[in-house]
Amino acid sequence: MISRIPRALRARLAALQPPADLKHPVLVALLASALATVSRMALDPVLQDRSPFLFFAIAVVIAALYGGAWAGIGVILLAVPLCDYFFIAPRYTWFVHDAQADSITLALFAALGLLTVFIIHRLQQNGRLLKRSLIELQRSELKLEMTAATIPEAIFSARDNGEMEYLNGYLPDYCGKHGTALLGSGWLEFVHPDDSRALLAEFSSRQDSGNEFESIVRLRRADGMYRMFKCHARRIADPDENAQKWFGAFSDIHNERTLTAALEDRTKELMRLNAALERFAYTASHDLKAPLRTIGAMSELLLQNSPADAASTEMLAHVVKAVERMRRLIDDLMDLAKSTDAAALPRADVDMRAAAEMAIANLGQAIRESGAAPTMEALPSVYANETAMVRLFQNLIANAIKYCGDKTPEIRISGSSREQDCTFCIRDNGIGIAPEYVDQIFEPFQRLHGSEFEGSGLGLAACRRIVEALTGRIWVESKPGEGSAFFFTIPRQADPARKPPDRELRSTGSNSGQQPPSLESPRSAVSGGR
Repeated sequence: MISRIPRALRARLAALQPPADLKHPVLVALLASALATVSRMALDPVLQDRSPFLFFAIAVVIAALYGGAWAGIGVILLAVPLCDYFFIAPRYTWFVHDAQADSITLALFAALGLLTVFIIHRLQQNGRLLKRSLIELQRSELKLEMTAATIPEAIFSARDNGEMEYLNGYLPDYCGKHGTALLGSGWLEFVHPDDSRALLAEFSSRQDSGNEFESIVRLRRADGMYRMFKCHARRIADPDENAQKWFGAFSDIHNERTLTAALEDRTKELMRLNAALERFAYTASHDLKAPLRTIGAMSELLLQNSPADAASTEMLAHVVKAVERMRRLIDDLMDLAKSTDAAALPRADVDMRAAAEMAIANLGQAIRESGAAPTMEALPSVYANETAMVRLFQNLIANAIKYCGDKTPEIRISGSSREQDCTFCIRDNGIGIAPEYVDQIFEPFQRLHGSEFEGSGLGLAACRRIVEALTGRIWVESKPGEGSAFFFTIPRQADPARKPPDRELRSTGSNSGQQPPSLESPRSAVSGGR
């Protein structure tokens, strides 16, 4: 069908092309005048002095039709002296010898001839415009036909009672029937019986209640299989028939609905497994902490009551420290699990300055022992969960305190607001991070300094999961011995269409050779650990 449309278009356009004007109006005028003169002379014995302008009037019309306005005017200019000289008494004389009535008749002939030429010229112009409009209409109709033939949807028009008046080629191909067999109520044969009644009721009920509707129906394919389609139609007045008609389309959504149902089932299963895993994690945490508390308590009692044996005392001290590390590891694992669920936490507008102040208060003892004095600028508000934001600030500030080296920690918290995101920075003067490790520090259990610094290697991993669960980004800029700057972005408001960043597309840190980002120009997040 599509291949036939261009040929039909060319044929129709060729048939509707207006005839071109003759290119030599002077030649047409001379020829028409000569023929009129010869014809009048041939009939002169019969006509004598009667009807001297008849043949010249015909010549004016013919010249204007086939040679254009200039050809008609040329005939008039030639006809006036020819009539006066050959056919108006006294013959073979010019205007000065004519009677007054003959002069007036010549003037009227010239005026009526010019008026006739003007009318013919305007009619020809209107005819050309009409033909051009008809050609454009044909082009528009054929383009619409081509569009309807290529759209992968069943386009239709129907009466108020649901009887089809027009269908493009999609539904006949789908049903394996000729298009005429589906017109009227024939298409209802291919609608699932449970859906046809509801669809017709929808057509009828919308006659008074609305001009648009959507409905899901199942249509039978040529092989007998039913697939789901979405019918979307709008009622529009048809001025030709003084009636309301439905214009719409059937869109195949079978694969989409199948995938959506499978995704919903998979999501429910994952939620069930996640809830079971969460319950297991809390149970395991409780069950692991109970024997650890017993081991720790017994070890401390032995350490206090055992004889002063240096080797035994050292071993018991190691046991106590190991128990404390194990307890801290369990707490960090639980914190990491909670950060993974940050996307499911309730969100609201969060005052980030208040969240940072709460995190500083939670770290009061560590701050006093290290001598740190965190400074903070005005911070914008974001759309997030306040508990998650406090945990995020707390982990990053604790990280800055831990890796200060021999220096007194200097921690500066700042933030800036953009159109969609807010960017925050926690900058310190600590030991810094070597470029080769910037893509490791946000991974779980990645500890760059071994036992030199206490920790489980889960703090920054939890930070990344919190930020990414809120569709934000996190990255670090650092040089060894010059401190580190941790940046993260959080959306200013809810955006359901926004997706978490793709880790594969992130920059790899300050060693990428790009201009280091600032608060005014944030860069893509990096993956890493510390």
